[in-house]
Amino acid sequence: MPFLWESNLENCIPFYCTPEELKASHLRCSFLKVSPELARPQKILAPAILMLHLKACARLLDLTDRLIAPLSLAGTQKHYIYILCDPKLVTLKIFATQDVLVATKEVGVKPGTVFTRESCGTNALALAREHGRLVAVRGEQHYCRLFKDWCCVASPLKDPEDKILGYLDISMHAEKELGLAVPHLKTLTTLIEREFMLMVDCCQDRNAGASQVLSRIPSEVAVKLTAREHDVLSLLLFGLSSKETATKLHLSVYTVEGYRKQIYQKLGVKGGVKGILALLSR
Repeated sequence: MPFLWESNLENCIPFYCTPEELKASHLRCSFLKVSPELARPQKILAPAILMLHLKACARLLDLTDRLIAPLSLAGTQKHYIYILCDPKLVTLKIFATQDVLVATKEVGVKPGTVFTRESCGTNALALAREHGRLVAVRGEQHYCRLFKDWCCVASPLKDPEDKILGYLDISMHAEKELGLAVPHLKTLTTLIEREFMLMVDCCQDRNAGASQVLSRIPSEVAVKLTAREHDVLSLLLFGLSSKETATKLHLSVYTVEGYRKQIYQKLGVKGGVKGILALLSR
């Protein structure tokens, strides 16, 4: 992805927190009894709870997977750590090279890690949520020892209605130049928000078409379908494959195929989705 701004430290200056903002954040950490010597996040969600957050942000995850994953493995961005969080600052996914992922996991930064001030002290993600804007934080400006060797920039991600989708952070070793990360994050944020808007528009069109089709299923048949079977059928009518449906619903492909067979049996059709469409067009 090309940069839209020149690479220099002046890029960061407008986005650093003021001394007053940092002092206030550090005071809150002290009030919350967060230790400056903290070396690991204090709150990491259990896998079962994390799964609920992943499902709620499935669209955002699908989009960022496509846009960020290639960047994290090659080019000038391969030393970056991309941290995607939901609106509650729960880490949904970390994009980085495999060796970096191993290193971050060792210090407790992984999917499920909560980046609130209570959990991690002063950090860019918590400040971005507090102030509602892109924030840059140098290593020494962090409150806890956990992030003293990290330089970070974080920004809110918003949907077409200006609601918070989540937060995106770019972190790197404190010795790296932070000036490049700010314009890169601004470009990436703009791209994600634009693509999300297009995705929503497309899904709304698909939903309208699928709803029309689903509404033609006889009520005596529709009641036989479970809620999950309705979910699977809706996605199949969107044109998604079993693999894509499994990804959307966080199921295995084998499970989705099982649901498909049950749906076809209950509807009494053969020929898969084409058979369903043919049945409903009668």
